[in-house]
Amino acid sequence: MTVWQCFVRGWKGYVKFEGRATRKEFWVFTLVNILLMILLTGTVATVMALAGNPYGVFYAGMTYTIYALALALPILAVGIRRMHDINRSGWWFGGVYLAGIVSRLLNMILMEYASPETYVWMKITLGIVLGWIPLLVMIYLCCVKSKPSPEADNRIVR
Repeated sequence: MTVWQCFVRGWKGYVKFEGRATRKEFWVFTLVNILLMILLTGTVATVMALAGNPYGVFYAGMTYTIYALALALPILAVGIRRMHDINRSGWWFGGVYLAGIVSRLLNMILMEYASPETYVWMKITLGIVLGWIPLLVMIYLCCVKSKPSPEADNRIVR
């Protein structure tokens, strides 16, 4: 499969959570979209700066936010399909999203009730436990080789 085919296949299955996605399909889709996001934001900031608009960074941030929101569901779908390809539940990938939500909720509670010193240490701890660790585990899992489906093991070949 070519890079373009992997990229288009990811967008075509933007809400398809069943099935499988190969390592190449997942990584091409993810990395091309990250590259597009960087190029799009940089272009908006540059054009606004050249036009003399003092709010160029604001517009670049808005462009980034809109593209990231548009990309959230397709990345989740291709990630869940990638987990299926290594015979894991899609919740492994969805756990990264859930960890981010839990982290933000706990952060709001800490802001309200914790002392400044406790807040700083808990914020660092939350960042590591609910941010970096799930992200690194997910990167590792997305790099694992594809495994045959359990249904293929149960077939009787005659």
